[in-house]
Amino acid sequence: MNTMKTLLEQYMKGTMSGEELKMLRQQVSSMNDDELRSLLEDLWQESADDYEIGETLKQQIYNNILSRTQSDDSEKSREETPRKPQYRTLVRRWMRVAAILLVLVVGTMILFHNRVEKPQLSEEVVAAIQQAEKSGKNQAVVTINGESVPVNSVDAIADAQKIVSHQVTTKGGERILTTHHDTEFWMTLEDGTRVHLNYGTQLIYPVHFSGDTREVELIGEAYFYVAKDKNRPFIVHTPNGDVKQYGTEFNINTKDEIGATRIVLANGSIGVTPKGGSEHMMQPNDMAILQPDETEPIISQVDISPYVSWNTGTFTFDDCTLEQLMRVLSHWYNKQVAFEDEEIRQMRFTGEIDKYESIIPTMKAIHKVTGLRIEVRGKEIIISE
Repeated sequence: MNTMKTLLEQYMKGTMSGEELKMLRQQVSSMNDDELRSLLEDLWQESADDYEIGETLKQQIYNNILSRTQSDDSEKSREETPRKPQYRTLVRRWMRVAAILLVLVVGTMILFHNRVEKPQLSEEVVAAIQQAEKSGKNQAVVTINGESVPVNSVDAIADAQKIVSHQVTTKGGERILTTHHDTEFWMTLEDGTRVHLNYGTQLIYPVHFSGDTREVELIGEAYFYVAKDKNRPFIVHTPNGDVKQYGTEFNINTKDEIGATRIVLANGSIGVTPKGGSEHMMQPNDMAILQPDETEPIISQVDISPYVSWNTGTFTFDDCTLEQLMRVLSHWYNKQVAFEDEEIRQMRFTGEIDKYESIIPTMKAIHKVTGLRIEVRGKEIIISE
């Protein structure tokens, strides 16, 4: 059976030799329909982690096989006195083989044409997801028809739909997912795309993607692991322009101080289109800045780690001011920051901070590097010399 499975896989991929094709025909002619059905099911199950295939398509292929074989049985019942049984049996057998192989080819063409390849997450990313859930930071609010429901997982979003009494939604079934100013959220969209929302972020997405594109809207910061679908590009709409992916992972941040949108490409290829402008392609390690009222993006090569490390559990700072550093941490720890000396706001800082470390060890680490006095008093962080 393993040999048969290997032959079918080679046949589907178009890598089969003439001798192997002959062997496949012999194998198929010796199998009954239940065996073939079981084998096809095994093949589809093995690819289920990477590709989507609907039950309807499976059933169509099965029905085609059964209808072919049933017609063979009907033909057999009509044969009262066959003069050449060996010849007719041989013909029917090869017709059956040809029919099944044809169904396999057609079914495989449809399957490969409609494949959606889910993104593969690294061990580091999986660990970050587990940390977010364990720390209690994986929280958001999903809004359905104006009703807001707190959620802490993708499953909770599905449950939220059941809570909302009326099921008809506006704009084709859109949902609004919003993180708090001190939480994050790992979301899985219908096509398998993974989206990691940073704090204070809003994602507008459809329940089901329809048409020739997959489109979402983003305000805030999020990291995207886009499921590959060559027939339906993934588009992210932002206040300053659109990002169109061609199979990739990238970070978008619309929370820039000057109102700009920053896009950093980690892998693959994307196109950015400013409002009123044309599309510009980006390469890995590029950062594009889309500014308000500007039709041309600013694209440059950068060290992407300070822009994307938050996605895997680390805040990375590269020669930033202490004021900028504390702005990030004040959101994350839900604290207010008070500087007793204005000059220390401009102190420069380079280093990494574990996102999931508690606030006291984090403040002690900053004190050790800067020599500043840092106190945490209730909802306030006080920094002095």
